[in-house]
Amino acid sequence: MNLKEKGEASRERLLKSAEACFSKKGFDTTSVDNICKHANLSKGGFYHHFSSKQDLILELLNRWLKKIDKYIGSGRNDSGSIEELLINIAGHARPFFMETSDELPMFLELWLKSSRDPILRKKTIIFYEKYISLFKNILKSGMEKGSIKNIDTDAVSRIIVAMAVGLMMQGLLDPQGANWEKVAKDSSILILKGLK
Repeated sequence: MNLKEKGEASRERLLKSAEACFSKKGFDTTSVDNICKHANLSKGGFYHHFSSKQDLILELLNRWLKKIDKYIGSGRNDSGSIEELLINIAGHARPFFMETSDELPMFLELWLKSSRDPILRKKTIIFYEKYISLFKNILKSGMEKGSIKNIDTDAVSRIIVAMAVGLMMQGLLDPQGANWEKVAKDSSILILKGLK
């Protein structure tokens, strides 16, 4: 393993360690020492890769958002049908939950930390607004094509995002409590009925 590969491996161990520590103890009670000990790396190694715990949690947030982008992107289709699009996105809920189930506690910790930390809140709001805008554009396209009635695209987009966040929270609290793919599809169908 060359020096660059060792550096990437160390960085990855720190991220995985932080994820585990934040999920178990929370962001505020987890120290850099805890993360380094869990990763079996020195504090110098930590500061070689990250300027602070906040820098590290922002990296975890960025990774989470890339997974969400991949999840939404995998549900996109070229048919242009709002119905198919929402149901396709919902249909990818199960693989998304399975891939990220160990990370859901970390997501909740990020969400809570964002509510108290202005810098993290600003980054989180950007992500939130990005998805509101995405769904607004999808809904506007559906209205222009006549496949859905005229609606308040901002309000409906916020409902869709709230549904997605709610499903993630339920998946975190009760991962085996329901078939989350079916719940996501059924929820999308209910929203679509209201748009006709």
